[in-house]
Amino acid sequence: MDREADYQRFKHNAALTFLVVSPILIALPPRKLDPLTVLLTTAFCFSANHITHERTGRSIVDRLESRLASVRMGDLPSAKAQEMQAQLRAARDAQIRDGGLVGDELEKLKARQAQEKGVVERVWMGGENPGWKERRLREEQKALEEGKGYGDLITEHIWDVWTWGQKDQGQGHGEGEGEGKKD
Repeated sequence: MDREADYQRFKHNAALTFLVVSPILIALPPRKLDPLTVLLTTAFCFSANHITHERTGRSIVDRLESRLASVRMGDLPSAKAQEMQAQLRAARDAQIRDGGLVGDELEKLKARQAQEKGVVERVWMGGENPGWKERRLREEQKALEEGKGYGDLITEHIWDVWTWGQKDQGQGHGEGEGEGKKD
């Protein structure tokens, strides 16, 4: 039994060591993707999995497998639950559109709507409203009719991002930036 306890202690200490040392060794120069980096990354993953299993009784791999199995088995809400969710969303959207809510209630509902959008969609689309493609195409067509090129359009979009959408006073991006400032 003493040998088994020593072995368990060794595995625990080795896992802790690799959990800490692997990222440090990966971060040291020269930073490149070579077999050593792959080996250290693998050691880190195995160590994290082992420590998680020791602490919680379930490893990271077990958790992923159970989550994937539940999606495959159809642990998704029933058709009736999905229908009820759709009705509640429609009622909430109607309340927001009709203006039946004010103040905190309206803010809470808008926050819930934003939360229901996927995180990836919120990050990817930013704060764009529906119909943004059509609006962007109209702006592009108008600019092309005015004689601007695609380079000018790209420059304007970069300027909008750089200034966070605030309109500049002189429309001359970079022209006379130092003018008007008195030190």
